[in-house]
Order: sequence, then structure tokens, then C-alpha cells
Amino acid sequence: GCTAPGYLCEVHHVEEWADGGHTNIDTLTFACGQHHKLLKPGSWRTRKHNNGTTEWLPPPHSPLHGGTNTYHHPERLLEGFGEGDARGSSAA
Repeated sequence: GCTAPGYLCEVHHVEEWADGGHTNIDTLTFACGQHHKLLKPGSWRTRKHNNGTTEWLPPPHSPLHGGTNTYHHPERLLEGFGEGDARGSSAA
């Protein structure tokens, strides 16, 4: 995933503003300038999930795989691990 810090990113309307998308926190996400340019008809697109994450979807002809970037949310990598699990254990 992209590692650009949020303060260097642009705000992207998941539902294009020009197509009637609204400017509210539920339909916005960050994209660095380089990746924001990829978001156009027939190319990459994004989809917002109910939990607030944004999924990047490649164009059908692309060999690349999309996904959800967890780079700025490392705590999400530990979801599902509770007390007693190897990663959640407090034992030394």
C-alpha cells in the first residue's frame, strides 16, 4: 500500500463530486497525488466500506490486485487477537 503521510495527500470523493457525490466524511478518503491521478473512468476506482476503510479496485485488464491499505492503521493488523493469543499475550 501507499505510505504517503496524510498531510501530503489529497481528498478523494469516492462518489465523484462531478457526478453528484457529496462532500461528507462518509464518502471521502485520502489519496496521494500519484495514486489520485489513477482514479478515472475505466481505470482504478475506490469503494468505501461500512467500517470506514477504503478499498482500491484495479481496472479489469490490470494484473495488479487491489485491497485495503492498513499502513497508517497498524492496529488493524492485530484485530481478532485477544488475551492469551501469541500477539495479545501480556506474559513475558
